[in-house]
Amino acid sequence: MNLPIIPIIKSVTDLRYQTADIIRLLEQSQPVLVTRDNDTVAVMLSPSQYQQILNFFEKQEEEKVVQRLEKEIEKKGKFSDFASFDKKQRKRLKIA
Repeated sequence: MNLPIIPIIKSVTDLRYQTADIIRLLEQSQPVLVTRDNDTVAVMLSPSQYQQILNFFEKQEEEKVVQRLEKEIEKKGKFSDFASFDKKQRKRLKIA
């Protein structure tokens, strides 16, 4: 992920009166921290930065799933093919 460490800080008032300028910053991939009374109330990102963050978290989640599966495989030490799995399920559910 390629996000700047120090975002640009703008107040809610700046957002109200300098919207076009702030949009230009976002288009240049500059995140903007929005404050009210010196408290952070929002973080604005460009759509591409937002998508980068979503992709990053999806990848992290996929890696966690893969790690869990690998652990389960190590524990069990064997694989089941679909035919034997299906046969066991049919027997369990009493389906021909």
